[in-house]
Amino acid sequence: MLLGGCTAIDLASIDRPFSHALHDPDDTSLAMQTRALMTNHPGLSGFRLIDTGREALLQRLELADQAEKTLDLQYYILRSDISGLILVEHLLAAADRGVRVRILIDDLHFDQSGQPLLALDTHPNVEVRIINPFLHRYAPGFGRMFEVLSDFNRIQRRMHNKVYIADNTVALIGGRNLGDEYFEAHASLDLRDIDLLSVGPVVPQLSVSFDSYWNDRQTLPVSALVKPASDTYLPDLRALLKKHKQHPDVDTYLQYLAANKVKPVDLIWARGQVLADFPCKLVPDQPDCASLHFDRFYNLFRQATSELLIISPYFIPGKEGIALFRQLKSKGVDVKILTNSYAATDLKVVQAGYSRYRLPLLAEDVDLFEFKPTFVSPLPQRRKNAGLAGSSQACMHAKTYVIDRRQVFVGSFNHDPRSATLNTEIGILVNSPELAQKMATLFERYTQPRNSYRLYLGDDKDDKKKMEWHTEEEGSLKIYDQEPMITWWQHVKNGLMAIFAPEDLL
Repeated sequence: MLLGGCTAIDLASIDRPFSHALHDPDDTSLAMQTRALMTNHPGLSGFRLIDTGREALLQRLELADQAEKTLDLQYYILRSDISGLILVEHLLAAADRGVRVRILIDDLHFDQSGQPLLALDTHPNVEVRIINPFLHRYAPGFGRMFEVLSDFNRIQRRMHNKVYIADNTVALIGGRNLGDEYFEAHASLDLRDIDLLSVGPVVPQLSVSFDSYWNDRQTLPVSALVKPASDTYLPDLRALLKKHKQHPDVDTYLQYLAANKVKPVDLIWARGQVLADFPCKLVPDQPDCASLHFDRFYNLFRQATSELLIISPYFIPGKEGIALFRQLKSKGVDVKILTNSYAATDLKVVQAGYSRYRLPLLAEDVDLFEFKPTFVSPLPQRRKNAGLAGSSQACMHAKTYVIDRRQVFVGSFNHDPRSATLNTEIGILVNSPELAQKMATLFERYTQPRNSYRLYLGDDKDDKKKMEWHTEEEGSLKIYDQEPMITWWQHVKNGLMAIFAPEDLL
């Protein structure tokens, strides 16, 4: 432990060259493609919802292939798996064409993509940076443990933003990280998510946010955090990517992508506003740091006059949230919430925190839905070989809000204390009845009885209120009076976590 504490990286000794988003993208192909559309919609931005993993990856690959000057990526996770390495290959090809590629990754999961990113960083047109890094990294295991114990208040704060920007002209924003479970390539986990493709005035706003993180003092070049790069890193990466495409699972997935190309869809033009945390939120005790705290969302919700729809994979409203929903219900606003069931969630401890609020939510007459792990994709059979086939556990991962079918928020913000006070987040608020209706249609599909449980309050023998889970199984109504698809031991663990889990860290 002492050795780990003595090997911290010296922040003051590290050079961080400033760089900024492409100032004038007007002469790029992407800008010329969107200019004519924007001329017909002055002052507005164009948007399109992307709700399938296939299309989400294809759109990222297409933007990498179309970019001529810059690609900026800001993500919580980038994995070196099937889809991750496919994306890396396209980013490398862009860099070879002369495109400047900037990749900003949170340090918590950096090890899951470390070697390919280290190799990419040696390319003259690529720079990789890590934000809020572990500084005691030269003593494996002990160094990180030392830092967690000695600087927990900082280490628990993570950069959770998800932004992908091509030529400062077209952007993707939403809840997806970069990994197989988000792009229909995972053998057993299918995270359902929603991206918002954006063009127009909101894109430079996203770039301003990206630059603020990229040039922040909490962000370090990856070369400062690891041993010196070898001259073989980049050739080794090229060889790895070539071999990667020859793997049967990768070949099958590439065939699946090729057979399901994205069809052009008209953009929805509307006014949009980027809502983003400042990077100072990663530094403890910054009371004046602008944050996407619940208060900002609650002010939006209070404007609702008829309906509020919420999709959040991790949902912990707190007492203030319950009071807000009570206020909305008193005004006649329908409040409908979709989150994960215990069987579907990938974070059981957060589910335990949420379970404390189910009865209070139902008591306020909130419509509460829990996503089922057996969600059936509307797509045809996605995977052909054994490595990618079989039943997948579905998990809702989207973070969206719809207010009165006229305002939509899509971003990385989970409705829990961690997103509100600890992690940095970003999203776009769009004023568009058309986009709101499309999002509401997705909400209705996800909450159909075959896809989700709807929770109700029933009476038990002692006239006490008890929860019921209503759903559809094999075409018939099914009612559970105990949490579905959960063993007795899981039920015990969930109950214990609900008592002891510290809510402000969930």
